[in-house]
Amino acid sequence: MRQIPVDTAVMTVMLIQAPEPKVKNRETGEVAVDKQSGKTLFNVNVAVIVDGRPDAVTIVVAEDGVQPDLVPGMPVALPGLVARPWENDFGHGISFRASAVMAQQIPAASSTKG
Repeated sequence: MRQIPVDTAVMTVMLIQAPEPKVKNRETGEVAVDKQSGKTLFNVNVAVIVDGRPDAVTIVVAEDGVQPDLVPGMPVALPGLVARPWENDFGHGISFRASAVMAQQIPAASSTKG
């Protein structure tokens, strides 16, 4: 599958809600797992802010890449973020996957005295 790397250096990313296991089948409650590692996949809902404009985006991260103490509203980093175009009989779109989601330290604004 084609993957497009996403440069997060030009955006601010904030956690909207705590990561939750990704449900594969809503009727049975079956949870989605990574096909290669067998690890549970999590949906991570974030606000991506570029040029002052926020968009809500869901990023998929395997369970071992989810930092356990994340709190909604905190800035986060998404190392290894890629976009994956998809298409099927029902439509098309772009999904996002990252190798991890972790708290990001925002550098303190420097003050200058004049």
